[in-house]
Amino acid sequence: MAELSELQQDALAEIFNIGVGRAASSLSLVVGNQIELTAPSISLCPLDRIQESLQGLEFRQFSMVSQRFTGDFDSQAILIFPETNALEIVRLMAGAVELSVEELSELEQEAMCEVGNIILNACMSAVADLLEIAFDGTLPVHSFGDTCNAFLDALGEESKDSMVLFLQVEMRISQHRIQGHIVFLLSVTSLEALLQCLDVYLVKSGLQ
Repeated sequence: MAELSELQQDALAEIFNIGVGRAASSLSLVVGNQIELTAPSISLCPLDRIQESLQGLEFRQFSMVSQRFTGDFDSQAILIFPETNALEIVRLMAGAVELSVEELSELEQEAMCEVGNIILNACMSAVADLLEIAFDGTLPVHSFGDTCNAFLDALGEESKDSMVLFLQVEMRISQHRIQGHIVFLLSVTSLEALLQCLDVYLVKSGLQ
């Protein structure tokens, strides 16, 4: 099983924190409120281990936004929040406007697509800029799930052998702290291409 060296893991953590920092600036402008985003942890694991990571984290019902990126390597990027956290994000984005639960649910798909589009594109943009590569991305797609198995089924049979870059993300809005995750699905070939790009980046940076 492929593993990240300490240098590769540190480099990816740095790159994705730059990405979520850019996303926080963009989201702050959109909602007119200060938003802080951090990615405090990152790990690499086989897709079948993702269920272990999601269980016990209030992910029995989740809100998910996915986009596929193609380029020097391909990845399906997925932003996941527990359903209760996603509704809290929508409520906080609405600001002073009081919304009923039904109104929040109606706005959730559109709002989460916008949030996911900003965060996922900012992360992949940071990867592209720092590794000096290019990606094309699809439009965001929002979906719901009620179990971890539903999440795995939604990815399709062809993803069963994928490796996963698993990022914990923390969002702070108006004194609220909301936790979610970003999953980057990578085929074995794409993971090898990413690691080669990281090694080139580390050499150019004088770190390897």
